[in-house]
Amino acid sequence: MKATGSDVLLWNAFREGNREAYAGIYKLYIEDLLSYGYRVTSNRQLIKDSIQDLFLHLWLHRENLSETDSIKFYLFRALRNRILRNIEKSDILPQTADSILENIIEDFSFEQELMAQETEVQQIGRLQKAINKLSKRQQEVIQLRYHNDFSLEEIENLMQLNNQSVRNLLHRAISQLRISFEMAGWFLLLITSFTR
Repeated sequence: MKATGSDVLLWNAFREGNREAYAGIYKLYIEDLLSYGYRVTSNRQLIKDSIQDLFLHLWLHRENLSETDSIKFYLFRALRNRILRNIEKSDILPQTADSILENIIEDFSFEQELMAQETEVQQIGRLQKAINKLSKRQQEVIQLRYHNDFSLEEIENLMQLNNQSVRNLLHRAISQLRISFEMAGWFLLLITSFTR
């Protein structure tokens, strides 16, 4: 994901106490943060509380925050860490693949690609089965790479994994999707081309 100059300007304005910049950051990224939170846990209240805590923390400590050229990456990393800490504190178990299906089915951008070849009911059924076969970590890496356009290096930092582990997760996830979607060869070519 490439940084933009507008991210730097917006972030710096927020750090200087500009309430409009703060509100702008929230409006720009709230949907992405909610969607990403569902990859970490299925507990909707925990996600909402973690986002609220994150934005409160950001405002209260804005003057001490480091610079960033990618607000989205900064927020994703901070939210993931906050959710994981809250899970540890409250002994809430992370979600399973079954529990997040209803939360993520609309998020996968490749869902629209399948609609051209299958009816909506068939497509959703096949997608649910394929997603069900992926581990939570595989779902997370797929979302970060293809839905949020993060680079492998950014995913590596966000998930606190080394480069080879990220590549392995992507490879395994795509391999499992390939098995589930062997009839949709064009889909596999599309996904495979993104991993090179």
